[in-house]
Amino acid sequence: MEHPDWKGTVYPNPKPRGFSPLLFIADRFDFVEVNTTFYRIPTPSLCQGWVEQTRPLKSFLFWVKLHKSFSHEGPFDPSQAGLFLEGISPLAESGRLAGLLLQFPYSFSWSRENALRLTRTAELFPGQTLAVEFRHRSWERPEVLDLFRSREWIWTNVDLPDLSLNPPLTDYATGKGAAYFRLHGRNASSWFSGEGRDSRYDYDYSLRELEEIALKIRSLPRNLSKVFIAGNNHYRGGAVRNLESLRRLLSRPEAL
Repeated sequence: MEHPDWKGTVYPNPKPRGFSPLLFIADRFDFVEVNTTFYRIPTPSLCQGWVEQTRPLKSFLFWVKLHKSFSHEGPFDPSQAGLFLEGISPLAESGRLAGLLLQFPYSFSWSRENALRLTRTAELFPGQTLAVEFRHRSWERPEVLDLFRSREWIWTNVDLPDLSLNPPLTDYATGKGAAYFRLHGRNASSWFSGEGRDSRYDYDYSLRELEEIALKIRSLPRNLSKVFIAGNNHYRGGAVRNLESLRRLLSRPEAL
């Protein structure tokens, strides 16, 4: 969360002495997605630090993205799962761990081989709440949704640019008592351009677009205990502004 482009757009400028980016965000939202764990397997001391920083906020949670070796690289080493779980153990033991996020790339389309990889990966994390994100619409098929419901995996509803075989925004609730949404922005001109993450995720949702997303969220079953909504259009704090606006929309009486 130490985004340099958030200075003066999200974080105060100058920052006060002892400023904690994590605590600043945790004071405004109910959870964060941890993206650093996608690039390196966390250590217990790192996660214990997050627990300590958020100790004043009793109900704050972390969704932790699984390392890229499980989703974006070749055959993975199953022993890495044990190291990963050991690293995040302070979050689990303190009740701060909401779940694990397994995010596959656009190139990971549906096939029996890829479905088997999904299942084998999930089985490395028994007993964990698992959300899975696909970025290829071929996965939206009845047998896959049935599998998710039977395993109580959470289907991640993603908002992406309407391009190629990107999936449309869905409103599925396949997990036990929870649903997950990830808003990536609709920056069609830069999505497949190769210009980098900042360009891809440099997007500010309009009020009309947020109202469309709110309608999807309102259509979820009423018996869900939690709905997690994360923003990945992070450049210059777009996600922070948009999520706060979306929260205001969902708090209106018609959303009840």
